[in-house]
Amino acid sequence: MKRYIIVSIILFAFSNGFSQEFDTMDNEKPEELPGWTYFVPGASYFYQGKIGKGSIFSALELSGVYLGLRYNNTLKNNSSSPYYNYPLFLGIKAFETEKLHNISNQLKILKHKAPDFKYDNITEKELYLAPFKPKNVITPITGGMALLAGITLGIDKYTEEHSIAEVDRMQFMDRYINRNKALGVYGATSLAMGWGAGVTEEYVFRNYTMPILDYMFGQKKGVIFSSVLFGAGHFQNLLFAENPNFGRTMLQVTEATVMGYFLGRDVQSRGYEIGPAVAAHAWYDIILMMGSFLIKPEENYLGVNVSFTF
Repeated sequence: MKRYIIVSIILFAFSNGFSQEFDTMDNEKPEELPGWTYFVPGASYFYQGKIGKGSIFSALELSGVYLGLRYNNTLKNNSSSPYYNYPLFLGIKAFETEKLHNISNQLKILKHKAPDFKYDNITEKELYLAPFKPKNVITPITGGMALLAGITLGIDKYTEEHSIAEVDRMQFMDRYINRNKALGVYGATSLAMGWGAGVTEEYVFRNYTMPILDYMFGQKKGVIFSSVLFGAGHFQNLLFAENPNFGRTMLQVTEATVMGYFLGRDVQSRGYEIGPAVAAHAWYDIILMMGSFLIKPEENYLGVNVSFTF
């Protein structure tokens, strides 16, 4: 998940560099947020005088990074998952969510330069609520992604060694908590991370990268190029795994590329409405993360350490 900070920063520069491909309008363009606001926690809102929002986001970002760095070694020593440092990932997700405001600003500028440029000018509120709106959830793309997550968990069920009923405690930071509390903590973490992934990654890849590539190369090439970029981002999992598995990473890259293609085609078919894609992505991740703890707790998605009763 750290990969999306790097990818989104590259894309931020990408849109500036390729903005010359767009025709220029004579009327006044939207004010462009300074580049430094993209890197400073809360700055996307602080710069505009939105102190409340800036304070909330900066607190979430900095606290996540602080807890992640403080407990990194403890979490790493008890996990083989590349997602072991979930406090840090949550902080990064908060950072990425805030910086969508900068990307939205860039999209408005591109739209100003090229009125025929198409993307979803979705409001912040609508974007955040997208995974929970029935009109986005009750769709073929969301149902298909949820079904795929369920099939994956069903396959894992056959190799289960311990059931959730056998879980005694789960590691939380530098201590252990009982199973009932663990279910709540793991569930809330799964919901937050899945929501963050759906919102940020779909906005970056299906509402920013793909529309730009579509405008430059056409929809057929645009959806393929953006899907390949989305899949290639998963190569960075090799950097965060204790024992990198290239074969497994290649499988993840391939799966993400294919999923990116179908999500992209769905967005294109809806005239660039991204709500259903956001919901599909979010619930796919939430089901996989939470389901992995319920189905195969010894190899849960976040790699948190659990002990069992015998």
